[in-house]
Amino acid sequence: MTEFIDAVRDHAARAARALNVSENLLIAQAALETGWGKKVIRHADGGSSFNLFGIKADQRWQGDRVARQTVEYRNGIARREMANFRSYGSLGEAFSDYVQFLQANGRYSDALQHRGRDEYFARGLQAAGYATDPAYADKILGIKARLDRADAERASTTLALKKTPQASLL
Repeated sequence: MTEFIDAVRDHAARAARALNVSENLLIAQAALETGWGKKVIRHADGGSSFNLFGIKADQRWQGDRVARQTVEYRNGIARREMANFRSYGSLGEAFSDYVQFLQANGRYSDALQHRGRDEYFARGLQAAGYATDPAYADKILGIKARLDRADAERASTTLALKKTPQASLL
């Protein structure tokens, strides 16, 4: 988990600034989509697609793509389906395309009008049909809450260490 967070944090921070959300929200979404990086979509040769957000490749997508079986919910029932997904050359490209994908698709305009409220953004994505999982936003927000708690604990520990008097060297 820590390795995944370290690998994506800088990219998430840039994308978060562009979308006016917290970086932990984007890390949480990528973690959900990829099982903390363990289930990133792979090409037949084993190479990574770097697709951290499960963005499908429709006819408008001009880049590389990879076919993969996925689970989609139809009328509340989970079903396995084959789908084409976008493939990127790096984690940075994945985050940049995620921002462009949301900003270029009018169906996400309500989600993008969140005014910095992560919950509204996540629920807006779900309402717009970003994912078919009926608990998608709740799952993202649950992971984000864990990340926020871990950050707060880390900050508290760091602050406590700074306040601890150092032993005199004299």
